[in-house]
Amino acid sequence: MKPDRPKPERRIHPRHRVRVAVLWHNRGTEPMPGEICDVSIEGLFLVATSALPDEVGVGDSMQLTLRTQTGEETMAGIVRWRGFHPTHEAIGCGILLDEASVKVLHRLFPILGVSGTA
Repeated sequence: MKPDRPKPERRIHPRHRVRVAVLWHNRGTEPMPGEICDVSIEGLFLVATSALPDEVGVGDSMQLTLRTQTGEETMAGIVRWRGFHPTHEAIGCGILLDEASVKVLHRLFPILGVSGTA
């Protein structure tokens, strides 16, 4: 029997590991604590601090709010993937951000480069 080979990476853009506390919600739920674990040019990986609700699924709209030195920033996007992420050893969801949120993401995380419109 052949050993399992790692699956090839399907991501288009590289991820940059971060740890940023956020409040997030979808479908009118109360904001819940979570953490952004990595960011890319167009999105991020979010882990819920408590268990990720079963109701959160692919295609759902999501809003995240994080505190900065100058106040709060809000970003919005769509859940594109949900499941266990072995790198982060956690269940979370990959969020594809809308255009305005991509600009916020690039401003908050200069490691992503100078492009604010991916």
